Amino acid sequence: MPTLYLIPTPIAEETTDQIPIAVVETIRQLDCFVVEKLRTARRFIRSVIKDFDIDGADFIELDKRNPQQSHMMIKELVTAGRSFGLMSEAGLPCIADPGHEVVNQARGSNYKIVPITGPSSIFMALMASGLNGQEFSFHGYLPIKEPALIKKLKVLQENTVKTGYTQIFIETPYRNQKLFERMISTFQSSMRLCIAQDISGSEEYIDTKTIVNWRKEKVLELKKAPCIFLINT
Repeated sequence: MPTLYLIPTPIAEETTDQIPIAVVETIRQLDCFVVEKLRTARRFIRSVIKDFDIDGADFIELDKRNPQQSHMMIKELVTAGRSFGLMSEAGLPCIADPGHEVVNQARGSNYKIVPITGPSSIFMALMASGLNGQEFSFHGYLPIKEPALIKKLKVLQENTVKTGYTQIFIETPYRNQKLFERMISTFQSSMRLCIAQDISGSEEYIDTKTIVNWRKEKVLELKKAPCIFLINT
């Protein structure tokens, strides 16, 4: 039976040694990959399998600018019944990353779908936050423009006050600081906010404080690095 393997990749580039052996063994048996970013995927494979025949493998990049072309290439792949691996740029494929349509295409052609365990910055942040890990909602990226952003932040606050669910969201690294400033000026003083940045990396930063205590901090300068934000009461 043709098989699609969902292959996790490191969150921080320097942590390839933490990747489970099952990931390495899966990669070793494949010669075809659908990837979010070609350069990142090839570099990762080379780092975990020094003698892997990169030039002999086929790669299909999920092109955000031309998704139709990627779709057609993947369709040809699954029509041929060829087993392959799916990789996101960092962490688990299909979780806050493109890839679910690849799974749907493969499933529609009677593929076996095999998810492999690995790191997820979202769940690692939730684990370390001290916030409710029994009930939570993930919202992806928030609106960019300020009126819509402030409205969304207020909705997230209302949701967690009403339900008790932890609200989780992310932002593009270069907008981290702006989002942080809007949060501490918008949320109620008693709300708890966790900031988890560069998870598993050499400059990992994870802290949870009430909004009133974040306001008391000296100016916090968030680095332009991947960041997870979590709020609850």
